[in-house]
Amino acid sequence: MNWQEVVAITVVLVGLGAGAFLMARRPSFWIEFGRRLGKILLPLAWRYVSRRMPPEEEAAWGRAERRGQGEGWLKKRWRQSSDR
Repeated sequence: MNWQEVVAITVVLVGLGAGAFLMARRPSFWIEFGRRLGKILLPLAWRYVSRRMPPEEEAAWGRAERRGQGEGWLKKRWRQSSDR
């Protein structure tokens, strides 16, 4: 790579960086960025939060709750699912 190519690539990178810097300083950019990010991530988060246990596990959890061991049962289940 000769010195002209290095200069050309440096100028392009500096230009892109300056453009990104000027764009990121505008509040409207961050508002629109947050709106689009929320539009993408909220359905994924809702799908994770609203997911139910299978009926067999829910019944086992209910039995553990009645014995007063529900929280321990959930922690054990969470550890087992993270080990997979």
